[in-house]
Amino acid sequence: MKLPELTKKLKLDKLSSLSKSQKILVAAVVIFLILDIAAGIVLIANKNKSAVHILGPRGEMTSLYALDSAASKGTVNNEYANFKFTKAQKEYFSKVYKDQGSVSLTVCFQMMPTKKQKELLASDANAVLRYGFLSGDDFTIDGKFIKKKYPDTRRIQVQADEKNAPTVFDISFAVQKNDNIEKYIPEGFYVYSTLRCRVLAAIVVPAEIGFDFRSEIPFAGFACNGGILDFKSKTFDFSGSSMVFPVQSNMMQSMPEYRVMLSENQENKTTREHAVRIQMNVGGEKLYLNNVTAANELIIPTAALNTPFSRVEFTDNAECVESLIMRGTKAAGAEVLEPVRTDPGLILNYKTSQWRTADYELYEWDRFPQILFFDTRNYEVQDKLFRRLAFFVEKQGYKGRLLTNEELGDMHGYNAHDYSAESMARFFNKATELNFPLNEEEELLKRILIHNKLLESDGMYVKANEGGLVSISRETPGWSRTNLLAHEGWHTIFFRDAEFRNFVSAVYYTFDPDSRDFLIDYFKSQPSLGYDVNDEYLMHNEFMAYIMQQRLSEVANYFVHLANRGTVINYTPNLAAYVRKTEGRGFEDAANALNDFVYDKYGIVCGNIALVSR
Repeated sequence: MKLPELTKKLKLDKLSSLSKSQKILVAAVVIFLILDIAAGIVLIANKNKSAVHILGPRGEMTSLYALDSAASKGTVNNEYANFKFTKAQKEYFSKVYKDQGSVSLTVCFQMMPTKKQKELLASDANAVLRYGFLSGDDFTIDGKFIKKKYPDTRRIQVQADEKNAPTVFDISFAVQKNDNIEKYIPEGFYVYSTLRCRVLAAIVVPAEIGFDFRSEIPFAGFACNGGILDFKSKTFDFSGSSMVFPVQSNMMQSMPEYRVMLSENQENKTTREHAVRIQMNVGGEKLYLNNVTAANELIIPTAALNTPFSRVEFTDNAECVESLIMRGTKAAGAEVLEPVRTDPGLILNYKTSQWRTADYELYEWDRFPQILFFDTRNYEVQDKLFRRLAFFVEKQGYKGRLLTNEELGDMHGYNAHDYSAESMARFFNKATELNFPLNEEEELLKRILIHNKLLESDGMYVKANEGGLVSISRETPGWSRTNLLAHEGWHTIFFRDAEFRNFVSAVYYTFDPDSRDFLIDYFKSQPSLGYDVNDEYLMHNEFMAYIMQQRLSEVANYFVHLANRGTVINYTPNLAAYVRKTEGRGFEDAANALNDFVYDKYGIVCGNIALVSR
């Protein structure tokens, strides 16, 4: 018998000679040893797993790799914790960047100072939090972490004063933009805290730069050049944001936007008696934000500003601002279908050098989804988009007809346009029904309306949703563009709000009847307008817009001015004389009623639909 076989036999013989209780004891010992070995293997395998998890773009949650004991526990106490990303976690960064155009790592912190450290908070001693990225320079060729002497003043990092820090807060650190983003993805990150601090979690998200102190968990986001976080300050340096977001808008990329969140404290809100305007200084350029009850969020596209990637401070009524965030926007792509969200006050002087196409720029009212504004290079572009539609929807004697280019000839449409989603749906459905050939610009308009959900495809036809559009042109003189933008903007609110339409209708039928008859005669006296005065909906809409396109103080004089026109006097001499004699008071009374309604509901007034001004 061979030695192994003999040994085995002797062992079996010995085991068989044991009592039952002894056998149970031996079995228990064996099981314990197996479990102990298995636990040791698991411990070895997990010795570098951190208690801190990172969340990926698809909702994946995985443990970070701990490079030291502090990172392993996820608690930092007057020391550094160094975390490393796995290969899969680095891929989170690539995916978010390729999908969203920017990427950052947001880390959630919880301050847990000891009793002794709480005493430190009352002293003059510094208490600082540092957060930064680890790069390839922090590791050897074979991936071993190189422990360096801290603090390393050359490191780009975010630094925060812990004495003013809330208990829980988020800090985000952006990665520098690059077509070859894989080379810029960090290998990991480090955290230092003077006070005991827990790193609760991390998440890979699109970059947001600025501050948001209104939420339960305050947030501060930094560009890839780092910065200093002051939880008490409303001033923020956005100069590094040009290394994260596009600095020029075109078909392939779009500049970011500022989102400003305002306090809901009614004591800080504008009233009829007292305006509360926040002065926002962006690199020396001043903006004024009207803090009205009806709006707590304002969108400011950076492409509308002279030096958007600059230091921003609020010099008047800063206490009204709770959040200022710069964030990315969608690229246009093959054609400009996606609008720039903005307050109307920034459209008139929006730089054409930042338009994403030479012929027009497309905007969406930041407060009212599905209200679009077109600003066109000239009347020629505007006519190609809207002239046939104008005759189909509004022009007396042509309504409901699709005119060929030959029939349109040199006839004038309008210098500014407004259309409801419903009227545009009728236009496109009529063209489909008749197999009428539309031009390229009209087909583009249809795609824009479907993309922005004013219309939706319904087989061969389209179905109308809420909303409307406005068009103005750069060929119109500046003074006129201001009135036209207000005039057409009021129309779009009329389109989308039934309560407003009903109120306008009530005012129309109850205000001075002679003034109302004068307005109808005025429309008839101006052939270039071509309004169908038998269209009740149109008359209500135009009555409202003609009154509300100028400031309340100018309404009466405006209608007296109309009553002094020769063409109007010749057409309706008695009513023109009546308006002059009464000094336009009938229209002023109607304006006061309309103004009160829109101020209470929207926070805007006659002559000014904007909340942001320069």
